[in-house]
Amino acid sequence: MLSDFIDHRRIIGDTFVASLSSRHAKPAADIILIPGSCHGFWAWRFWQPALAAAGYATHALSMPNHTAASFLPEAEFLTLTPSDYAARVAVVAATLPGRPLVLAGHSLGGIVAQLAAKMLRPAALIPVASTGADEVGGSRIEIDPNRAMLPSREEAARMWFADVEPEILEWALDLMTGESPATRNAPRGPNLLARGDITCPSLVIGAGRDGSTVPPQPDLAAWLGGDCVMFPTAGHDIMLERQAWAAVRQVITWLDAKLPPR
Repeated sequence: MLSDFIDHRRIIGDTFVASLSSRHAKPAADIILIPGSCHGFWAWRFWQPALAAAGYATHALSMPNHTAASFLPEAEFLTLTPSDYAARVAVVAATLPGRPLVLAGHSLGGIVAQLAAKMLRPAALIPVASTGADEVGGSRIEIDPNRAMLPSREEAARMWFADVEPEILEWALDLMTGESPATRNAPRGPNLLARGDITCPSLVIGAGRDGSTVPPQPDLAAWLGGDCVMFPTAGHDIMLERQAWAAVRQVITWLDAKLPPR
């Protein structure tokens, strides 16, 4: 029996792309799903089929040196910045068929999505527990530029999870990989991303028990001029937690209202 989904996986440049769409309906839009620090395409395991079932073609990414992606020499990987990741998002977007484009990014992937939105002018932007431009706030402490950043399992669990099934927590911790320190250290001033650079509708998804250093998500939404929905019991990795389904339903409802009629 055929699956209800079309599942296609490939490498574009050095980026892994896992695409999922419904077999039964023409997609209303393409959604690129950008993971956060130390995460890969797998971080969207719950949201991706929900979005595909709702009629969206989804494309979950792993950046270089992360799960299933190509590996760069360490010296090159350690210099990759959010702008470098945004350039890879643009390369992936260029392979898509021209439907309305939505960029969704979690944590580090949120600032990557914002930088890509400045370039690509998508139909919509969805930052999830997201970092932002320096003027939005949050804490961005510089780290050792000479080694990949990877918190211990205990640190990752404390910072990134609050209301998660134990087996999902262990599965996610097993999959995490080191992150380029330049993604944290690179400046995010107004020359890179300024208020007003992003003109599309935006929906910020925030977590009330986020233990990371992202700015208050209502502040980010206000800076973007967009909407915000907070989930008080959720942790930073809301897409993998018990609130994943409620959050993605909010996203689908919002997209259905904001995008052109099908």
